[in-house]
Amino acid sequence: MSDHNEPDKVKMQIGIVKEKLRDALPVPVQEFPWRKAEHLLLQRLLSLAQEALKWSLILFFIFSSLSDIVYTFSINRELLIPIGLFVGCLMSDFLKEISQELFHRSEEKHSKWHLLGMYGFFVVLKFISTWFTIQPQVFLMHVANGGLMQVLWYWRNFIEDAENKQEMSTPSSLEAS
Repeated sequence: MSDHNEPDKVKMQIGIVKEKLRDALPVPVQEFPWRKAEHLLLQRLLSLAQEALKWSLILFFIFSSLSDIVYTFSINRELLIPIGLFVGCLMSDFLKEISQELFHRSEEKHSKWHLLGMYGFFVVLKFISTWFTIQPQVFLMHVANGGLMQVLWYWRNFIEDAENKQEMSTPSSLEAS
């Protein structure tokens, strides 16, 4: 029985200490909107993480594309570059249309995940291409580059559309006057 009562005593002691700490804090600290500050901090951290992800994906695309182009020129297969880029762009358009049909994405939040999924697909395609012989490897690398380029373009348009909708939904200071 004595073990059963101890957690209640600990909870009481914690409650007393909590009340004493609350009383010791200055009034402005007690009245500060902590929940709102927490929400604002989380929003900013998510925004920062989204920016970091965006720039890391852009840098991956740039450096991998440059290395693929240099490799293609070194083995004299330059004609595969535009063909692969074209096929990659068509493939990303096809995947975008398929995802719109299958998932009926009317919500904007889901389209971010679809774009990230498409980006991941092309990154995996780029890594898988290393297991093929030279001709298919070069073609698949540039298909993946074309797909990554198109997905980044979709991402850019998505962000611009979201910013435009946000600007239209918030009243300007001129209208309020």
